[in-house]
Amino acid sequence: MEIVKSPTESKITLCVKGKLSAAAVPEFKAAVEEALGESQTLVLDFKDLDYMASAGLRVLVSVRKRLSGGGSLTLINIRSKVREVFEVTGLDEVFTIR
Repeated sequence: MEIVKSPTESKITLCVKGKLSAAAVPEFKAAVEEALGESQTLVLDFKDLDYMASAGLRVLVSVRKRLSGGGSLTLINIRSKVREVFEVTGLDEVFTIR
């Protein structure tokens, strides 16, 4: 897995590439936590994400809860295989997905 950070004045975008396996979740969580330390507006670009383990979903749910008092999390460019995970779990109704 590779994560590329693209900050702007109003938000931080993290492009996640490869496979977000259980082994890669600590790196993903650390990158997300670092980004949230810089901005409360986070965009996760999954255009190059091939797989997401359930542990990755747990990180996203935790981030969403953390931002519920203020801030935003948007998921963009989700490939069909990864989108299926969100749909099967019902999380496609919880997250802002574009």
